[in-house]
Amino acid sequence: MTTAEMHTAVKMGLDKSEALSLPAFQAEELDFWLNDSIDRFIKTRYSGNNMFLKAFEQSQKRTDDLRTLIVEARMVPAAGNPVFDKPHSYIVDSADFPTDYMLFLNDEVTISFPHSITGDTINLRSGVTECTSDSYFTKVSDPYGEHILHFDTARPLRLFSEKGIELITDGNNYSIPYYYMRYIRKPAVIETGAVDCDLPEHTHSEIVEMTVNKLLENIESPRYQTHTVELNKIE
Repeated sequence: MTTAEMHTAVKMGLDKSEALSLPAFQAEELDFWLNDSIDRFIKTRYSGNNMFLKAFEQSQKRTDDLRTLIVEARMVPAAGNPVFDKPHSYIVDSADFPTDYMLFLNDEVTISFPHSITGDTINLRSGVTECTSDSYFTKVSDPYGEHILHFDTARPLRLFSEKGIELITDGNNYSIPYYYMRYIRKPAVIETGAVDCDLPEHTHSEIVEMTVNKLLENIESPRYQTHTVELNKIE
């Protein structure tokens, strides 16, 4: 749907007769409520906070709901400061995050190291080892940890912090020239006559229903309770 078509659908959802007994909303107001519903739609599909308890990529429907917003960015981490940062770390500064970043999905890195026999430099794309503040000391102290280079493979520890992302290596055997973040970007802010919804077409009717529900609640319509029951059935 175009934004104008979504406006029409919302109005038809609100007014079930030609009497148009409910308040008339300006185009800018409808844009506001549609954008608010889009934001809610993304977050509930991402987190699984919905009646089906299915989050992103837990079903094909959830994957298709957000597929047009999935983006991957490549960043260059900086070597950590040995005085202020964790030993043997690389920092991806939050200031370098993409401007359209909204929700994190997963990440990978490129590790660079000399071949154990030829000495030639090898650049290998690798996963990371998820780590929390509680588990950091246990994992970094493990002599067989995945962050240590074994048989030409390693998965550095990854921590989130106020600085951004910390990647911890084994200290000597490899470096991290690149970091890859896969994320859900911010949706286009729809604007009448200028910008349309950039989520997949099949989601537009669901977003319209969510908007109608919000507006019925806002004007305290007696239809709100009935409409909410129906809205909860939306896939």
